[in-house]
Formats: sequence, structure tokens, C-alpha cells
Amino acid sequence: MKQSKRINTYQLEDFIDDPGFIAWVTLPDDASNLFWQQVQDEYPQTKPLISDARDIILSMRIQSVSMDLDEQQLLWKSIELQVKTSPVKRGRSFSLWLGAAAAVLLIGMIGILSLFYFTKYQKQEISTVYGQIRTFSLPDGTVVTLNANSKLQYPKNWDKTAIREVWIEGEAFFKVNHLHQSGVVKDAEKFIVHAQKLNVEVLGTSFNVNNRRDLVKVALLTGKVRLGVAGIRDSEINLRPGEMGEYLEHKTALVKTEVQVSDIAAWKNGELHFDNMPLSKVLTLIEDNYGYQTILKDKSIGDKRLSGTFSVSSEDALFKAIAISLGISIEKDELKHQLIIK
Repeated sequence: MKQSKRINTYQLEDFIDDPGFIAWVTLPDDASNLFWQQVQDEYPQTKPLISDARDIILSMRIQSVSMDLDEQQLLWKSIELQVKTSPVKRGRSFSLWLGAAAAVLLIGMIGILSLFYFTKYQKQEISTVYGQIRTFSLPDGTVVTLNANSKLQYPKNWDKTAIREVWIEGEAFFKVNHLHQSGVVKDAEKFIVHAQKLNVEVLGTSFNVNNRRDLVKVALLTGKVRLGVAGIRDSEINLRPGEMGEYLEHKTALVKTEVQVSDIAAWKNGELHFDNMPLSKVLTLIEDNYGYQTILKDKSIGDKRLSGTFSVSSEDALFKAIAISLGISIEKDELKHQLIIK
């Protein structure tokens, strides 16, 4: 983002007059969120100004698009007159005057820029509810299987010449359409999955992404991917088939381990594969995919280990199979949406 002056010297009007700031307030994305968070961390004195500027922009956003050109010009003249005839003090009192001035700035900026950014960066969203698995194709032919309680976003105006980007919350399996043939890799041949601050960069491959509870796990089945944390240099690692990269929110290091990816991604075929997994972790998965709160009457039960393949075609059948395998009782409380494990 480019500014005409250093951000640490910004006054309230500078933030409202900054196209990049307006774009962040009206249509935030991962990159702009990171940038403006870093600004506030580095220059704490900007926090109250940024907060006031955001409030003004959001409050005036709807009004700005409804005024015609004549009304805009009249409002410009009115505020220019106020500036010439009224002395304005810097600091917190300045925001009182700027409440009126912001209308003009936003008409000029948000009225045009907001519409531009909205139409250009508006995202299409596909989501699933608890217990639902959904498979669909992206505009480039990439096939995505979305696990329960998950959400995928991608640009509504898909640009065939730009980098292919999607945003995932929850879990999904990707089979990316391979577009690169030879020579230098073009933007349109790249595919990036954003999960929190983790970026998964691929050309054509199949992999599983799990973004839940501030932990992102990427397991590679075929091809090659590169993982990197946004805003952190030298954080990138490459994965080969059979490897999984993990990123914990607020940490800088990526952890790489060898895994059985087919077991991790078995959910897309309606199955869950467990290999000596503690019941406590199995219950976490059930909470994420089915939305139940799990209650252990005896905490030691959570240490029991579960192995085998279980069908997820029916949640009741799944719970019963787990109970039989471990010699426990799983009771469903429909009213409280809880599972009581004894």
C-alpha cells in the first residue's frame, strides 16, 4: 500500500483519505488485515485514530452511494466553507468536525472505490452444516470436497489470468486442476489456499486442509506444495506426498511430520480411520463435525484408544460403533445437544 506521508504521522483525515485504508474497512482480506494490524502494533498512537476512522467510514458507507452528483457538489462546497470559517483544533476534538467532512471524503472515495473493490473482490461462499459433506468444482476445474461445519470462499469474478486463490475455514480436500505445462510458471497456473495466516501454494496436486481451533494441518496426497506464514520471512517449507505440515496460530514455526494421508482424508469417502487414537481426540473431531458438546463423566475414559474404520453415513451408527468398540456408553441429550460419555 502506498501513502503520501508516513503512517505514524497520520491524522484522522489522512486515514479517511487513504484508499488502502478504505478498502480494508469496507472489504478486508488476509493481507490488509495483517498490514493494518502491524501498523497498530508498530505505532500504538494510531489505534484510537484508526478506530474513529473505521467508525466514520462504516457509518457513512450506505449514505454515500445514494447521493447524486449535484448533491455531492453542494456538500463539498458546504464543508469547504466550514473549513475556511471555523478554526479546527487537532486531536480528539477534530473528529467532531470530521464527522461532517467524512461524508464528502467518503462520497468521493467510497462511492467509487468501494464499488470498485466490492465488484472486483466480492467472494462466492460455499458452506456445509454439521454432518454434511459436499463436493463441487471451482471455475478452473479444481474439485473440492468440503467437510462438515466448513466454509470455502473464492472470488466471485474469477479472473482466468490471475492467481487462483481460495479461503478455507474448517476442512476440505482439494484436487487442483494442473494448468502448468512447461516454462516459467504464470500467475494463472498458481493455486493458493489461505487458512488463517498459512498460505498453501500449489500447481496441481491433491491434499487435505484442516483449519480448526487455531491449528492448520495440511496433508499432501500427491504432487508438491509449499507452505508459508503470511508476513513471516523464511517460514516456508515444502511438502512431499505422505507428509503433513502443521501451523499453530500465533507461532512462527511450521512443523512437518510423516503421516498416512489416505487415513486423514478418508472422511471425503464417508469414513473415519483411527489408528490408536485417544478417545479425547475422537470426541474433538465429533464436536467439530457434528456440533455436539461432549461430556466425559470420567476423565480417564478419554485415554481409551480407538482403532479401525468407521462409517459416517449415520451419526447414530457412528456413535454406537465407537461405544461398542471401547466398551463405553454414549448417550445423546437432544435438548442440550450434548453427548454424555460414561
